[in-house]
Amino acid sequence: MVLSRNEPKQPVQVAKYVPKLSEVKRLQIEQKRNIMLLVENLMEREAATFKMIIDCLYDVGSLNLINKKVPLGFLKSLVRFIAGLAKTVFRPIAFYWVVNNTPELITNWLINKVMISSNTQKKPLKAAKKSSKTKIKKKKKIPKKSATVVKYFPKLSEAEKLEIEQKKNVMLLVENLMEREEATLKMIIDCLYDLGSVNLINQKVGVRPLNRVMRLIARLSKPSFRAIAFYWVKRNTPELITDWLLKKVRF
Repeated sequence: MVLSRNEPKQPVQVAKYVPKLSEVKRLQIEQKRNIMLLVENLMEREAATFKMIIDCLYDVGSLNLINKKVPLGFLKSLVRFIAGLAKTVFRPIAFYWVVNNTPELITNWLINKVMISSNTQKKPLKAAKKSSKTKIKKKKKIPKKSATVVKYFPKLSEAEKLEIEQKKNVMLLVENLMEREEATLKMIIDCLYDLGSVNLINQKVGVRPLNRVMRLIARLSKPSFRAIAFYWVKRNTPELITDWLLKKVRF
């Protein structure tokens, strides 16, 4: 703390104490700002895509909710008609919430994935094996029968058919978004790689000369990691995001 008084009549001014941040913490704050800015710019450019995704989720969620809460058939059709009219009102409200909250939520989730904690939890010990006295029963081999099995295809409900259809639509929208925003996604991967590599090296390598060598190796391997990470993201992320979003609208 620093106490200062310019004039004798003035009260004592207490300067705020700002703790010294570690290298990893400073890098985390910097990269969090960068990722949030990238996500915000992406959402501004792809506003139409996000609104279409919201429409798909609204259709699935409203139908699931109506089927669960409204048992009467004639009342269901009336509530569904009202829900269809309310979509135009719900879309801008949902998009406003997404624009204001999603960048920070996505950034925090991504940073938590690369910030490896030094306190590794030990796995619980497995239970001791039973004594060798216990006899192991051998399974009898059942002869295979060459019988023709007819596949049974269950009849899908209206909500399940709509969910399958909207899942294809959302996956297609996410895939097209990722193709258009390839440069943005690669920059986000770079930010996460810088933060994760420095955090991991500082935790695992305590010797300074070796620490610097490992950082140089990590910096040189960034282009190859970026290409591999983007390939994995492009192949797996659309389905993961779609499944997660549809899980949120199942009531």
